[in-house]
Amino acid sequence: MKEAASSGSWVRTQIKKAWHALPFAVREFPLKVLCLLRMGRRRPVQATADSPLYVMGNFQAGGGLSRSAELYVEQLRQENRPCFCVDVSREMLQSLKKPAAEGTFHNLAELKGEEGTGCVVIHLNPPQFLWLLCKLGRKFFQNKHIIAHWLWELEDIPSLWKFALRFVDAVETPSTFIRTAITRNTQKTVTVCPYVVSQPKLVKQSFCLDGRVRCLFIFDMTSLISRKNPQAAIAAFVAAFRPGEAELTLKIIQAEANMAAWRELQALAAGHPHIRLMAEWMDEAALERLFLAHDIYLSLHRSEGYGLTIREAMLRGLYVVATGWSGNMDFMEGERVFTVPYTLVPVNDAFFGNIPHARWAEPDIEAAAGILRNIRRNLISLADDKPACCPSAL
Repeated sequence: MKEAASSGSWVRTQIKKAWHALPFAVREFPLKVLCLLRMGRRRPVQATADSPLYVMGNFQAGGGLSRSAELYVEQLRQENRPCFCVDVSREMLQSLKKPAAEGTFHNLAELKGEEGTGCVVIHLNPPQFLWLLCKLGRKFFQNKHIIAHWLWELEDIPSLWKFALRFVDAVETPSTFIRTAITRNTQKTVTVCPYVVSQPKLVKQSFCLDGRVRCLFIFDMTSLISRKNPQAAIAAFVAAFRPGEAELTLKIIQAEANMAAWRELQALAAGHPHIRLMAEWMDEAALERLFLAHDIYLSLHRSEGYGLTIREAMLRGLYVVATGWSGNMDFMEGERVFTVPYTLVPVNDAFFGNIPHARWAEPDIEAAAGILRNIRRNLISLADDKPACCPSAL
């Protein structure tokens, strides 16, 4: 069974690699034609208070959009709003990282042929968003209000996203940064729906008890390593501390999605015994322990649509050092929060090659190192015998 699952994961990975290797025009044209054939010319549909609510996404796949869908559903349940959760991970060729209890999710097969009214919130970016429209077709969507919940990281959106806007009635997004990028391309309603992240039961109270400060960065290898920029975190860490003063943990999600980048990081960290790479899958409890075992969350990204792990680190009381640009600036404030200066530079990654004049941030490594040194200096002076964490008073 495990061998079959591993084989299926390998096939999905190879298909996705082959797809991304194609030129943009070759990828986009057949998808656009298929979507026009399957969806036709769509008229606007208004949602009503009593309409059934569907939330669709890669719930079992892990990663940013998966977490986005989870948080969205959690908020609905807190508000006592019933919804149908539809997991489309298999249809989107995603590896299944998160097990689901029986009956937790509906699947697309259950929706085939349904023609009723409703509101559908789709937590998928194009092209997966468009592929889902093709899978279900005009009959399912013609009387339903379609909301696209999208994550994006640049000041403008790609051409395929602009095409996808014709099929939506509204867009939701977690940050003002993304809303600005989308609204310049549509007159449709674009609403900021920040993630409602619950306050953890445990928060960090004491730091650097043994004189060594511990830094953490968590990122998904499917989210484009050049944007997440772990190399900058390593460079700032090495510049900031002498051996024995600190440790850096890089927690990588889905390392298998980019083995070349994974090997590059391994080589980069090999000469530094106080830099640790972790690639194993962790459940929520293990991630909670990981956060609380560290003092500083270090994210020298080039751009973030929202920056959920930054927000989660803040809620757990860690010091946060992050690039002061893009989606995370909606919430980057507090006594333990430090923004790193940056310079906006042209995007040098072919992944964004179809967005003219695209820019992102190049964080100032020297400034980040200075911030890290100052935090350690202050923590050393404040260190005491308090327990590493205690129940939150909030």
